[in-house]
Amino acid sequence: MSTATRREEPGTTVLRGVPYDVYVALRRARGNDHLRMTYYDGTLEIMSPEYRHEGASSRLGLLVHLVAAALGVDYECGGGTTFRRAGAGPRKGRGKEPDASFYFTNAPALLGKEDINLDAGDPPPDLWIEVGNRASSQGKLPDYAALGVPEVWRFRVRKKHLVFLGLTPEGTYQPMERSRCLPILTPALVLEALSLGDGVLTSQWQTRLRAWIAETLQRPEERT
Repeated sequence: MSTATRREEPGTTVLRGVPYDVYVALRRARGNDHLRMTYYDGTLEIMSPEYRHEGASSRLGLLVHLVAAALGVDYECGGGTTFRRAGAGPRKGRGKEPDASFYFTNAPALLGKEDINLDAGDPPPDLWIEVGNRASSQGKLPDYAALGVPEVWRFRVRKKHLVFLGLTPEGTYQPMERSRCLPILTPALVLEALSLGDGVLTSQWQTRLRAWIAETLQRPEERT
């Protein structure tokens, strides 16, 4: 499993020596609904995302929605659901919310469910989108691996840098040229789609995006 150094976003509160059940209680507290929490073996990071971060998250999510719909691919949205898995000890376990998440292969497993419980055998999302505003999410890769997420998109807002990562059998992530969930997409194509929204409202970008998707689907190199 990756041992990348963790680097917290500015404005993140970090608490250490936190029992897993305390983290779960804090996560369930209704007054904390607006906060994002990351728990890893006794360390709890708490942050409140900035507008720049949330805007990028919503646009990446919208892109996935529209591409999947255009391709006729069945999917289910996991949104920013809290995904967690308990460990073998009072301060062992992992938990985190994606900025956006989607089920493709495992979408049928969610039918009729109101909650997702990884410890009870429910699957993690097939696609996890993580947006970094001020700091890299590289150090969070062990969290995604511990939760069993097959594909992660890491987007750096300020640098406009995107990488697709696939989980290997060894429990590490390797860069991918194409998405496993939506093979028509490459990091370069996603960045091209996002650039269409520079300086315009999301409603206007959505109109441009639909036309871009239709045109992209006609490119011979993208259909193969």
